[in-house]
Amino acid sequence: GGGAVKGRGRGDDGKGPAFSVRRGGGGGTATMSDEILNLIKSVVGAGVLSLPAGIAAFGDAPSALLPSVVLITAIGTISAYMFSLIGRVCAMTGASSYAEAWEKTVGPGTAILPAASSTFSCLAANLAYGMILADTFKDLAGGIGLTLSRRNALFGVTALVLTPLCLLKDLSSLAPFSLLGIAGMAYTAAAMLAAYLGGNYAVPDGKFLADVAEDLRP
Repeated sequence: GGGAVKGRGRGDDGKGPAFSVRRGGGGGTATMSDEILNLIKSVVGAGVLSLPAGIAAFGDAPSALLPSVVLITAIGTISAYMFSLIGRVCAMTGASSYAEAWEKTVGPGTAILPAASSTFSCLAANLAYGMILADTFKDLAGGIGLTLSRRNALFGVTALVLTPLCLLKDLSSLAPFSLLGIAGMAYTAAAMLAAYLGGNYAVPDGKFLADVAEDLRP
């Protein structure tokens, strides 16, 4: 049910606002599986290619993989804990947004901070995806003999793809496309691994070595 259960908050010791633990409720239309798929696609996203590029720029020796994997694992563990913590706070307070959870646990005076942070994060993500999509569409157009500048591709993707998606009120419809995107990222990672193990990037005469930027070559 949607009842409330009294929980221990900061207000119990007189140092902050009290809150109640609420169970159930919520008027969203997305299922848990929809949210999981959307979240995985959002978290992994562009990082599936940018992280390997970052490691390659960090060092061209195989030994660079160890500290990189340790660092990525540590950051992932911290992020997982933070996601879990946010979920628990929202469940305890009955909040449905970062700003509302902050207002009920920290105070209304600074509730704009998480809202502003979330807005900036979305803007940065849209910019990153816009650049990636612009480069992708530019290369795809070139592959079929069309000349398309990066600027025109970026404006077209922003106007025809990103803006309509940002205006959606119901994000549950994005779940199938998130699943398709996850499958695409898995396929890309598998293809890159197969090409690497097959010696296609080997020095000095690997089949795809010439396509790798000079500063990223082993």
